[in-house]
Amino acid sequence: MDNNNIKLNLPFDESNSSKVAYDYSANRADGVVDGATFVPGKNGNAISFHDSGTCEVAKNVLGNINGEWTISTLAKGLSIETGSPKQMVWVLNFGGVDDTLEVPIDVSPDLWISLAVTKKGNSYKFYANGSLVKNVVRSSGTLRGISLNQDAYGGEDGLGCLDDFKIYDVELSQDELMTEQNEGSTIEYTIDGVNIKNAFGVCVSNSEGVISKPKLKTPTSISWDNYHGEVVDLYHKFYEPREITLSCFLKASSKNDFITRLVEFEQLFDKPGTQRLMISVHPIKPLVYEIYNKNEIAVKKTWNERLMVGTFDLKLTEPEPVKRVLKHIRVSDATKDCTITLTSNKNVNIYWGDGESDLDVSGTKKTVSHTYKDNGDYFIIIAGCVDEITDFATNAIIVWNKL
Repeated sequence: MDNNNIKLNLPFDESNSSKVAYDYSANRADGVVDGATFVPGKNGNAISFHDSGTCEVAKNVLGNINGEWTISTLAKGLSIETGSPKQMVWVLNFGGVDDTLEVPIDVSPDLWISLAVTKKGNSYKFYANGSLVKNVVRSSGTLRGISLNQDAYGGEDGLGCLDDFKIYDVELSQDELMTEQNEGSTIEYTIDGVNIKNAFGVCVSNSEGVISKPKLKTPTSISWDNYHGEVVDLYHKFYEPREITLSCFLKASSKNDFITRLVEFEQLFDKPGTQRLMISVHPIKPLVYEIYNKNEIAVKKTWNERLMVGTFDLKLTEPEPVKRVLKHIRVSDATKDCTITLTSNKNVNIYWGDGESDLDVSGTKKTVSHTYKDNGDYFIIIAGCVDEITDFATNAIIVWNKL
C-alpha cells in the first residue's frame, strides 16, 4: 500500500490532556479534541467518546465522497447499566426520503473489533475483523454522507472508543485490509536509514537497554560524622548514558560473502558524529536513538564452504539518553520547513533526522527552523533536560513527549 493513498491517519496515541489528535498522513489534517479523552487502546492509546465529546477534522480529506475510498478503524463499545450497545451500525445516506443503507454488525461490549467499509463505483463492501460481512451494489442514488452508529438509545451521543482510524483514496481488497491490520507485527532495525537485515543479512534476536531507564548519576551527598547515614540530594536526578546491546547473527552464502557483508556493516559506524538507530516496534511510533559504537564487534563463527553464520553482540551507547521525539512529513516545497519554538535555560541538542543538527539551543521562546531537501518522513530528536523545557510549540507531530 502506497502511503500517498492514506488521506487520514489518526492513531489517537496522544496523552489524556491533549487537545489535538495528530494526523500521521501527508495531509496533516489534525483533529481538534473537545470533551473526548485518550485512554489505553488496542494499539497504544485510543480516543474515548462519551457525553458530547468530539474530535473534529476541518479538512475535507475524503475528497469526492462518490469516488473510490476505504474507511477503516478499530472500535469498541462501552458497558453501561441501562443497556450496553450490542451493534455497530454503518449508515450511508443517499439524500432521498428514507434513502439510507444500514449495515448492522454484532459486537460485544468492551471488546475491540476491526471495522472497514470500501467503495468503488456502485459497490460497497463492509468488513468486520477482516471478514466480508456484506456487499451491496447500488444502482441509483448519490451518496451524501456516512456515519458509524450504535444501537444505544440512551441519547444521541456516542459511547465507545476508536483506535487507528484511517481513510484511503482507493478501495482496499480483503487481503490488503488484513495486511494493514497486521502492520507493525514485524520489528525492523535500521541504522542511518539502512535496514540492516535487508542490506547486510544482520538479524537481531534479542535487545537490551532500549526501553530500560538508564542508570542514575551519583547524586550529591554529604556524610556527617555525628549523624547516621548520609544526606542525599534527590531533587535533581540526572542519568548516565544509555547502554544498548543487540544480540545479532549474520547469514551469508559463502566465506567471501560473509566477510563482505560484515565489513560493510561495520563501516556504518565509521561516519563522523552519532548514527541514528531506529527500531520499528509500532507502525507510527518507532524507538529512535542517536548512538555510537565504542566497543569491539567480536564475531563468533565457524568457517564453512557454503552457509556461513556468525553471532555477535552489538554494544551501542546513547550519550544523551533523555529526549523528545517529533515527526515531520515533507511532501512538497510547501511543507519543507520544520519549526520548533521553546524556552529552556539549559542547552538542548536537536537532531533533525536527515544527518543535520542544531546544538546548544537555549533561550526564551527560541525559534529554530530546518529545511528538508527531499520528500519523506523525518523523526526529530530533542535531547537534553526536556522536562525543563517550557513554552514548547512546533509544526511537527509530537511522537514521544519523553523517551
